[in-house]
Amino acid sequence: MSCGGNKTTPPAKGDGGTPSKTPVKTCPKACTITSETFRSSPANRARTKIGVGEEVTLTVTPGPATWTVAGAAGTLTPNSGSHSSVTLTAQDVAGSVTITANAAGCSCAITFTVVEPANWTMKRVSGIKHANGRPDCGWQGNFYIHPNDVNFYNVNIREKDSQAVTTGSYNVFSGVWHGNYPPPDQASAWLSLTSHTDADGTKAAGTDSVYSGDPAAAAGAAVPFNVGTMHFPITLQWKVGTGAAKNFPIVRQEHEIYANGACESRKGGNTERKLFSEPTSSY
Repeated sequence: MSCGGNKTTPPAKGDGGTPSKTPVKTCPKACTITSETFRSSPANRARTKIGVGEEVTLTVTPGPATWTVAGAAGTLTPNSGSHSSVTLTAQDVAGSVTITANAAGCSCAITFTVVEPANWTMKRVSGIKHANGRPDCGWQGNFYIHPNDVNFYNVNIREKDSQAVTTGSYNVFSGVWHGNYPPPDQASAWLSLTSHTDADGTKAAGTDSVYSGDPAAAAGAAVPFNVGTMHFPITLQWKVGTGAAKNFPIVRQEHEIYANGACESRKGGNTERKLFSEPTSSY
């Protein structure tokens, strides 16, 4: 981009004639684009790495300008006419999107990297469910979506149903459905993502119950209990708006009974444990 007043073109070398006074179109002033994310977390609202569905206000100085977008990862609102500010909305695909503002012979651009949800973890939010004398345990937790350096507030998530894979005393539960979710999708209701912190990522609304169940007689009544394992291959899905559902990598929800009567329930990187002799407790 060139800036300054009209220029006088000098004569070509060896030409003794009068210099040409044909004006060269130049920028009267350099333009700049500033950006600000709609949400205040993460704290850096001028970041150019954003999550799918994130919205960013773009402002050009001096303005107004006409705006163009290159790349399939974002759209502009308004998408025509001359404006000092527009809104960039990241689409539901990862990629790069470059926004250019054109005004008074000048142009300036800004490029964003759009990222999709990559993985999820869980944190317990309540007490631990347990019956005294039994090797059972359970907890309730929240889902957190990562990476943490963007905000996925326009993403929704749901859990697909799956069947138990078992060994030992848990074989009485072999093949049972995890959530008994209704057809045709056999999936839970969609959950919105409601808040964000730099430490935990973007949090989903509602809680998920992670409970082992009690295989009763198959586990035995006293030490040594009959050991067993059970897991569900959990497929969590995400989408933006009415877009297509996309899968996270499969994560196992696991339950285990030990000979000493301990029970463990594990999901999303969180593990809770109870010994059969501990007092009865609830979520």
